[in-house]
Amino acid sequence: MDHITAFQLPRSGQRESPLFNGLPGEIRDRILAFTLSCYNSPEIWDTDSSYVRPEYNAPLIADTAILQTCQRAYAENWFRSWISAVHTFYLAWQGRRPKEVTTVQQFQPVLDRLFAAHGEVEISHVRVFAQLCSLEDDGWQLSQILDMTNFFPRKLTVTIRHHDWWSWETDDRLYIGAGWVDTCRFPATLREICLEIESLQRKSRQIDWIADQMIEKWHFVRRDGMIMSARMEECKEDQWTGSSTWEEARWLRDETKPGMNEYVVKTITWKPNRERTRQPPPEDLSVPDFYPAIISNEPSVSVQRLNRAQVPKDLAADETLRWLHEYERDNPGVGDGSDDDADAELASIWDEHTDDEGPFVE
Repeated sequence: MDHITAFQLPRSGQRESPLFNGLPGEIRDRILAFTLSCYNSPEIWDTDSSYVRPEYNAPLIADTAILQTCQRAYAENWFRSWISAVHTFYLAWQGRRPKEVTTVQQFQPVLDRLFAAHGEVEISHVRVFAQLCSLEDDGWQLSQILDMTNFFPRKLTVTIRHHDWWSWETDDRLYIGAGWVDTCRFPATLREICLEIESLQRKSRQIDWIADQMIEKWHFVRRDGMIMSARMEECKEDQWTGSSTWEEARWLRDETKPGMNEYVVKTITWKPNRERTRQPPPEDLSVPDFYPAIISNEPSVSVQRLNRAQVPKDLAADETLRWLHEYERDNPGVGDGSDDDADAELASIWDEHTDDEGPFVE
C-alpha cells in the first residue's frame, strides 16, 4: 500500500483531541512510540527448540488499535512499531529458526515504503542469528541483509549460538573464520556492531579466548570507510539456562542438571574508531589444543527412544542412559542403541537445511 496516497479525502486535524492539540509533540511521540512497541505473543514456542532463549520465546506482536481511531493517527504513526522493533534475521537451517519467518525479499518493500513516506528513517536494532556454515560463505548471505536499499540501522547484533559453531556435535574446540569480516561492508548509519558468542558454561575459557582475539585482531568497515573497533572494557558476559533437547534429540553429554544446559554468552561491541584509517587483515581464530574435548560414545539420544523406554525426565544424564540401556537390553525386539527408525528421523531433520532459500527475518 502507498502510505502517501492512501487517503484521498481531506483528513481531520483532530483539533478537539487532547492527544493532538493538548500535548506537546515530543510527549505525544513518546506516548505513541510506547503504545505501538512490540511485545511477546502469548502463543509461546516449544521450549524444546534450538531457537528459544532469553527474549526469544514467542513471536513479537504489536497492538495497533490506536491506528484505527482516525486517519491522522494512522498517517503519522503507521511505521512506529516497525522501526522500534528488533528485526531478527536467521541465517540458519530449518529447525534452527522459528517457522514463521519472512524472506529478505519480503522485507525490502517495507523499507521502500518507509523511505518513500519519510525519507531516511533509522531502525533502532537489527539482530542476525547465524550458523557459521551460513556466515562463512565470504559473507554472501549476511551481505544480502546489509545491502538492502533504504536500510538505515543504528545497531546490528550478530549472535552465534552454541549449536552454530563448527562441529559442536563432537565437542570440537571453537573455531571461526574471518573471511566475512574482511568482505562485508556495513551500513554507514551503524553506531554499534555487536557480536554475541555463546557456548556451554564448561567452555567459558574458550569463549574468553575467542573474545580476546576478536577484540585485538578484528575490525569491521562501514560503507563510508569508517573503521569499527572493539575495546576490552566494553565486553560483557551473561549466563542463562535452557533445555538440552532440540530437533528430537536430548544432548546428555552437555547437561548440568536433568534436561538442562548452562550457557555463557560474551558480547563484543565495535564502535567507530576515527583514529584508525585502514582495516588490518583479520585472522581466522582457532582455540588452542590445550582445551580438551569431551569424548562420548553417546552424546545424545533421540526423544523417540526415551519415550519408548518411558525414561523419567527428571533423571540425570548417567541415570537416563542406564535406564535406557537396561530397557533396550530387556526388550531386544523393540530397539537398541542403533535404532534405525530414530536415526532415520534425526537424519531427516539434519538434511532439511538443503531446501533453504536463504536469509530469513522474523
